[in-house]
Order: sequence, then structure tokens, then C-alpha cells
Amino acid sequence: MVKNAGNVVCSGVMAGTRRERKFARKPPAFTLVELLVVIAIIGLLAALLLPVLAGAKEKGRQTACINNVRQQALAVFMYAQDQNDLLPPVAYTATNGDDVNWPALLDPYINYISKTHLCPSDRSSKQSSFGLNELAFVDLTDPMPTGPRHLAEFVSPTKTVMMGDLGTDDDLQTPRPDTIKMVAPDSDINDDEDARPMARHSVRCDLGFMDGHGEHLRLGQFYTNQTPADKWFTP
Repeated sequence: MVKNAGNVVCSGVMAGTRRERKFARKPPAFTLVELLVVIAIIGLLAALLLPVLAGAKEKGRQTACINNVRQQALAVFMYAQDQNDLLPPVAYTATNGDDVNWPALLDPYINYISKTHLCPSDRSSKQSSFGLNELAFVDLTDPMPTGPRHLAEFVSPTKTVMMGDLGTDDDLQTPRPDTIKMVAPDSDINDDEDARPMARHSVRCDLGFMDGHGEHLRLGQFYTNQTPADKWFTP
């Protein structure tokens, strides 16, 4: 009898436990208000982080761009060394009648890596994102051109632009992609090769100077409102 009574008590406890489990309250789900708050927080964090990530990405492109400028500046010096101190022309007409532009002249010195001629932030150009200073480098396709300059002619190479981000019209906004000659501030755009600098990197241009160093300058620091107007371009 005691054994049976024990079984009854045990069965009663187990049954009670099953009933408690069956009727136990489920954990409460998120309410609509709580979900909206979470979504709002995620949106706020995204709004804060996305500009930072975009800025970091552009900084990486700017770094790659200035490296391309430096490599091309070094190629200019190597070309001059091979040509008795003469700088490469912006362009010249070959014996077959085709125009040859300066990026092609530098290709042997950069192992024919075409992307060196392009800025990663330039979405329009296919061949060249940069232009040579028109007052420092002669364009032999122009009417009655002068001869190429010697590297030793430059009085202030640390303050004379060699090349830089290129690709705008006179308004400094309208794109002129795949141009190769940077028009001086006080000069006019005369042909399809000419353009003014483009501030591609957070309103700044990547520039290479005649001593080989690179800088990251606003237009107002070297191109607009300068006295004299061509102070950064005159050899």
C-alpha cells in the first residue's frame, strides 16, 4: 500500500509539472514600438558611419593617385636623363603622321602600366587623368612651337608645377576627360588636348613639382587668385 501511495504522489507531481510547463508564459515578443526604435538606432549609426567609410575610401584613392603622379614625375626625369637633359614634349607628330602624346613617351619608364596614367577617382577618362604644365613642356603639334626645355632651366623647381589632376573647362567644373596639357591660369584653352585642373580629391588636386615632390592642394593655393597669375607655372 505504501508503494502504491508513493506512485500516486509521484504521478501527481509529474502531472502538475507537465501542467505548469504547458501553461507557462512564453517570453514576450518585441513590440512594434521597440522594433521601430531598433531600426531608428541602426539608421542613425549607418548615417554616422557611412561618411566616415566613404572618406576613408577616397583617402585611399587619393594616396594611389599621388603615387601615380610621383611615378610619372620620376619617369620624366629618366626620360630627360636619356635625352641629354631635354624634357619630353606634350606631344609631337611622328613620321607616319600620327600624334604621339607624353604618356606614350613615358611608358617605357613605367613598364607600360597604363593605369599609372589614371587617377582612381577619375570615372570619365580612359587614357590619361593628368596633364603637363603647358609653360614648362612644349607641344610640338602647336603652330610654330619652341624647342623642348632643359631640366636645368628651372629657377624654382620646388615651386613649379610639373603635372597634376586634369580635366575641366574654363568654369573649373565641366569635365574635359582624356586631356593631356594643363593650361596655365592666364592662358586660354585652344584645342582638344587642353584643360584646366580638376579638384578630384575632397576639393584638392594631386600635383607633382619639377623637383619630383608631390602635393595635395586646393585650386586657390596654386591656380586661382594668384599674383602673378602664372607664378606656379612659369619655369
